[in-house]
Amino acid sequence: MSSRVAELKARRELLRAQSAVQREELRLDAAVIGNALRTIDRAVALGQRLARSPVVIGVAVVGLVIFRRHPVAGWVMRGLALAGTARRVGGTLRRLADEVPAREARER
Repeated sequence: MSSRVAELKARRELLRAQSAVQREELRLDAAVIGNALRTIDRAVALGQRLARSPVVIGVAVVGLVIFRRHPVAGWVMRGLALAGTARRVGGTLRRLADEVPAREARER
């Protein structure tokens, strides 16, 4: 019986060591993901500030008027349409994500 106990203790220590390694790997992965998300957040915030700036909007409108026959104008217009769609979809997804925990709390 004592050999079984010793075997279980050894197995327990092995599992603890594996858990420690996995926790460290998760910590490192979370740091990498966190850095990437911070970069994305800064880029989005910059884009939002620029989109609210009257000067940037004015320059964009003048640029589109001047280069309206240039292929870049078509790309810009498609990009603006895509950005608007992405903003609406993102808002919908955020609202859905906020509703799910509230719905689960009511069911309990």
